[in-house]
Amino acid sequence: MLLERKTAIVTGGASGIGFATAEELLKNGVYKILILDLYENLSAQQESQLQSCNPRASIFYSKCDVTNKSNVAKAFHQDAVKCLGSIDILVNSAGILNESDPAGCVAVNLTGLIDCTLTAMKLMSTNNNGNGGIVVNISSIAGLEPLPFCVTYCATKFGIVGFTRSMGQQIIYNKTGVKVMAICPGATETAIYNNAGVSILSFPWLSEHIDQLILAYKTQKPEVVGKAVVKIITEGNNGSVWVVSEDLINPVSFVSNKFAAKL
Repeated sequence: MLLERKTAIVTGGASGIGFATAEELLKNGVYKILILDLYENLSAQQESQLQSCNPRASIFYSKCDVTNKSNVAKAFHQDAVKCLGSIDILVNSAGILNESDPAGCVAVNLTGLIDCTLTAMKLMSTNNNGNGGIVVNISSIAGLEPLPFCVTYCATKFGIVGFTRSMGQQIIYNKTGVKVMAICPGATETAIYNNAGVSILSFPWLSEHIDQLILAYKTQKPEVVGKAVVKIITEGNNGSVWVVSEDLINPVSFVSNKFAAKL
């Protein structure tokens, strides 16, 4: 998909990877974008920064808690329809790291992402008079490799990979015209990563080890992930999963899906 004159929604788009992704989408031609996040509004500086990426674009913001179904329904069925007209791209970037509240972590990182995707699909699907489009889910390297420091967080990110690969099956695309892909960032300079050493972990006695882990990994800027989102939107295959780590992007290989091949 070429991004020129496309519309987009970015959840968790007011900071970190979400904000960087919004910037890259605008730089590459998206002309209407709706940012969803928990804040009341974007700051004037944020608005100016986004507008500078594409002076001709229309930038909208809506407060939305992805764990609240009525918030999600309003954001997509009312705000998106009013602001964008139609949805070409959805980037699910909302996420938290909070091992002291497993249910909350699952609700934001996985259940909220699923709810946003399925709600958007109803509007995007060619089977429902939509134009088709692309969904990009932000998972994590922790969705491919187990980490003992944040077991619930890992579970949610593994869940995103499984959800993405399942939604990315050809039988669904044939009916909806919507591609679904995922990105698994490595160590990225976001609030989640920068505060990992002081976050409440699955087992607090592991805190000394996570500090060692953080020091051992080369970090990347959120902009690297934003650029990767643009790359897979324009080049990625349906159902594909990509790792973005240490400024490099590579597709992930999985064993063949024997069940799906029979459909």
